Amino acid sequence: MVPGEEQAVLALVMRGFDERVRPDFSDQGVAEFTRAARCFVVERPAGHRITVAEHEGRLAGMIDVRDSSHISLFFVERGDRGHGVGRALLEYAIEPCLSAEPRLSAITVNSSPWAVPVYERLGFIATGSEIERNGIRAVPMAKRL
Repeated sequence: MVPGEEQAVLALVMRGFDERVRPDFSDQGVAEFTRAARCFVVERPAGHRITVAEHEGRLAGMIDVRDSSHISLFFVERGDRGHGVGRALLEYAIEPCLSAEPRLSAITVNSSPWAVPVYERLGFIATGSEIERNGIRAVPMAKRL
């Protein structure tokens, strides 16, 4: 992500969230997700690396990896799902993680319940039971590298 793309990336994240994830969250979870997404994308705290995918000049997807080992946000536009955009984003985002942490053995994510099958298709496995924190429901998952 380059400076100036923050609002477009945040809009993509919120469209995906509203469409698929929001129904699984309480009002508290919606507020917490919205706050965190805005922080990660707009404020770009240290340790977060956002990678975007474009298709025909438009934003197709995004992934935010924290501390070279944990996926914080990962969304693909509805019309681009099922065409390899997410897989390509994940593979591209993992490269700098391995460069920064050569001994990195896995990348983790706290998946929304809706996205568990998506992450499984990308090679992730559940590492624990569903948790809820601040109204956000998630399944901890990891992908061995």
